[in-house]
Amino acid sequence: MYKLFGKITDPNIENIINSKIDFNKLDKDLAYDIHVEFYNTDLEEDMLNEDVPYEIKRDHYLFIKKIRSLFESNLININKFYLMGTIVDLQENEINISVLKSNVENKKNIVWPCKEIFLFEDRKNKLDVLLFNNQISEEDYESNLEFLKDELSIYDNDEEHKYLN
Repeated sequence: MYKLFGKITDPNIENIINSKIDFNKLDKDLAYDIHVEFYNTDLEEDMLNEDVPYEIKRDHYLFIKKIRSLFESNLININKFYLMGTIVDLQENEINISVLKSNVENKKNIVWPCKEIFLFEDRKNKLDVLLFNNQISEEDYESNLEFLKDELSIYDNDEEHKYLN
């Protein structure tokens, strides 16, 4: 994994990444998948709730295009490109890039501007299946769902979770 600091919207992001990744260590006969996790400043101001739009923006696809071009100019084939935004577990302006050998043959871009929503949806789907198959009770389902919301700071009503001084 390569850790660097900058924004995916920086005009010289290709140069920053080019200085970090040693393309000579990558096998030009193989295809790779790229996983990028970045600090998404769009998420800073708002708590995670249904009223906040977490949208895929043009900047996300421009970043992917720049990085794909950078790898292609170094004769490295990229199949899947995962781009995941977050404000948890990363410092401001931190970008983590992993380059992994690909198991697929087609090119695809996957963009999640907010990792927290992705995690919530994935875990909620698992809870839904458990409830549907009668493996957990409704009470367990609701308590696990509340725990999940608290863990990811996803609130239905933001006022409930503010403290009065």
